[in-house]
Amino acid sequence: MLSLVSALAAAEEELDLGAILTLSTEFCITSADENVCQLTLVLEWENEFIRPICILSDYKEMAKWCAESAETHSLTLSISTTDDIHFVMIDKETHQTLAGVKLKVTPAAEPKVRRRYRNPWSLF
Repeated sequence: MLSLVSALAAAEEELDLGAILTLSTEFCITSADENVCQLTLVLEWENEFIRPICILSDYKEMAKWCAESAETHSLTLSISTTDDIHFVMIDKETHQTLAGVKLKVTPAAEPKVRRRYRNPWSLF
């Protein structure tokens, strides 16, 4: 887990290594009834240098995923979460952090109830 934390920190520094990692949905707004975000994500990436990559995440139900070949450029995941999720793309051989992206989960705000300032029994 310590290596994932250091990889996340390095990804947030936005290293320019010729790699781009994008997420099909970057935000998920949960309903007031359910505080769980359930959706299908598509991670897509581009490499300036053709090399096989791995995807790390702090999503506990996703193990480290590695591409079979350098020609693979996407990964589809079905997730169910209440917390933000970080995804980091690393080089399969050197374990160097190439790019990172974050899914942000936001709970819906409760509607505000207007309060009457006048008492219901007032005659005026």
